[in-house]
Amino acid sequence: MLRATALPLPGVRRGSLRGRALRQVRPVQRGRLPAAIWLGLIGIALAAFLPVLQTSEATSAGSAARELERGRDRLQAEVRLLASQVGELTALSRVERVARERLDLVPARPTVVLSVESPPPARLLPARFLPARSLDLREALPWWQSLFDVLVLR
Repeated sequence: MLRATALPLPGVRRGSLRGRALRQVRPVQRGRLPAAIWLGLIGIALAAFLPVLQTSEATSAGSAARELERGRDRLQAEVRLLASQVGELTALSRVERVARERLDLVPARPTVVLSVESPPPARLLPARFLPARSLDLREALPWWQSLFDVLVLR
């Protein structure tokens, strides 16, 4: 037959209960970690998340750079196409054909040059375009100059 044995209480030494009152034993708290461990875990999580964040920012910057490069390449191809079209349009035969067909232009007649031996007539301007004349120059002179003319010249 099996014999039952009693397990000792935690925190109590064997034989210490004789003659003494039972001490209160502090219960062991389970499932609760100290604040320092929590802070450490949070720090480790942030340290692990930081490279992920930096990598995602670098990836988004790289994709934006690739998109800009694609746009630049597309615009350079468009510039080359337009330059070739300008080259085609500046050909003399093409210019002449466009002038005749689209603009209804005709070739110029021969130019006649005349030489005239007589001088051209004098240009007569209406009075409103001529500068106004002062009738009396003495009125236009300052008072001290007229005094100077009277004293020095006489």
